[in-house]
Amino acid sequence: MHKETARFVLLLGLCWILFLPVAARADLSPGDVIDRTNWQRIEGLVPEPVLNWIKGGDSIVIDEVNYDPAEFLPPACLESLKTNVGKYEVDEDGLLIDVKTGKLPEFITGLPFPEIDPADPKAGSKIMYNKSYYTYAVGNLFVPFQGIWIGRKTGIEREIVMDYWTYPMEGYPGPRGEANDQNLEMHSIIRALAPFDIKGTNILLWRYRDNRQDSTFAFVPAIRRVRRMSPANRSDAYLGSDFCLDDAWGYAGKINAFEWKLLRKEDQLVPFYPADPVRLRRNDADEWETVNPGTHDVTYGFQKEGHQGLPWFPTNLVFLKRPTYVLEAKAKDKYYNYGTQYLWIDAGFYQPTYKVIHDRSGNYWKVEWQSQLGFESANKKMRLMGLGNMMAFDDRSDHAGIIVLVNPKNVARYFAELDRNDFSLGGFQMLSK
Repeated sequence: MHKETARFVLLLGLCWILFLPVAARADLSPGDVIDRTNWQRIEGLVPEPVLNWIKGGDSIVIDEVNYDPAEFLPPACLESLKTNVGKYEVDEDGLLIDVKTGKLPEFITGLPFPEIDPADPKAGSKIMYNKSYYTYAVGNLFVPFQGIWIGRKTGIEREIVMDYWTYPMEGYPGPRGEANDQNLEMHSIIRALAPFDIKGTNILLWRYRDNRQDSTFAFVPAIRRVRRMSPANRSDAYLGSDFCLDDAWGYAGKINAFEWKLLRKEDQLVPFYPADPVRLRRNDADEWETVNPGTHDVTYGFQKEGHQGLPWFPTNLVFLKRPTYVLEAKAKDKYYNYGTQYLWIDAGFYQPTYKVIHDRSGNYWKVEWQSQLGFESANKKMRLMGLGNMMAFDDRSDHAGIIVLVNPKNVARYFAELDRNDFSLGGFQMLSK
């Protein structure tokens, strides 16, 4: 009897030890600060590179946001949660097709895949299509931003001023009926505005709904001409930064250019800033524009006196546990600069939070992450999710690029009044000169 009691006590002790990490992780509460003394509490809730920053001296705060991000979907997305169930599929080439016809859909509004079956071998592609079409569902988009290149030893090396335009040809009711002879899915423009040495170095993208590769063009200020770029250039470093063009918004490439695999669905700590929705107001052009009274601005380590961690680490984000899809991505182009990538995508509003990037030999290279935030009109009838900031960190060079989005001087416009002629080759050249 004594031996049996001893075995029971030993077994109970082992169970307690095995359960301890799970219990520690489960008791995260608003206000908890996670740093190098207690990083074990979030192990498995953030990618390994982010966890290493915490081990190295940075810290994060566990908190809540004062809204439900899953409810902050634009009107087209909310409607599509009912109307698009079972309507679309992904074919063997990775293209979106209409289930009834087996061909490209005539016009898509909102999220094409309101329901995701984790057992579906094409679930990864479907999640990524939801990610892209969420972006289209906010209409024409104008987003000003600033880029900061910073090294641990060198400090701030460069600041640039840019803006980003998109003109989707589907995703929301606005472009329905517009002529689309080239069968385009969307157009976009990235403009470099300052400093003087890069001003006018602009990029134009045409994305097709069919199997054609993106058409990408660059305006070269030195010769004042537009030149076509190779699709492989989308994985090259952009303007000497730690980002490539396909890194924008987590992933900005064509969906069927990659093989996507859903690895798992799990809770992750997702960064948000700020904790309250940022105000949207309707301007005289009938656009929805952001209103920042000056109280919302991400603060980085180099801006905080006495900060002991990384100079590019954002210090005032809040982290909350969210259901997340973890995807594996492999480029079909053998000349693509990145090897395997892993994306963490929110399961409620389909926007990426983290991306871990390996080189073509399979070794870890760098990590990208971005904070989320909600936008809301005063009457709460217009709601949508956006980004607070983006950051790419190259672990090999100990260098990072920061994209500043939420800032009092940055007024983003959703459902913007943009001239489609600017997205033609002639219009793009005139815009760039």
